[in-house]
Amino acid sequence: MIDYRLAAPHELNDLKAFLFRHGANPWNHLPVDGVDAEFQSVVAGDASALVACVDDQPVGLAIFYHPHALHEAYIAYSHGRPAIYIADVVVHQEVNGQGIGSALLLNILGRAPSLGAEMLVIDRHAENLASAGMMRKAGFQVLATFLDLDRRDSGNRSTTVLGLYLKP
Repeated sequence: MIDYRLAAPHELNDLKAFLFRHGANPWNHLPVDGVDAEFQSVVAGDASALVACVDDQPVGLAIFYHPHALHEAYIAYSHGRPAIYIADVVVHQEVNGQGIGSALLLNILGRAPSLGAEMLVIDRHAENLASAGMMRKAGFQVLATFLDLDRRDSGNRSTTVLGLYLKP
């Protein structure tokens, strides 16, 4: 059975290592300083780390920013609505394709109203088909695709931004 819960502060260093170990691939942009800033945001209460565990061992991780800390780059996509930005969703390589990533997204969706969010925003490499399927399964719709040379080094070097509205 998989348990989904918010990470405890004492777990954050191990979860950062989990993110680098299982999230590093040609599609993901994981600069050390950016990941450090994400985890500092978790400590500061501007973001949360959601963990999927089996027997208290992490098999999945999602980092999401609360609406009051929405990154400036994503405000345009929220159209003024309070929104959660999902920065990372990573699943242990041995259990990829078992619905854990989609379940993490749905768990964040369930937490969104208590955080005052009306929308969730996420992005991915435009050609990352595994992430595309996970996001589609959770109900996300494509909002925009653009050339993103600063973050993308592989494929067509484009980012796709997706959104999911909680209220019409």
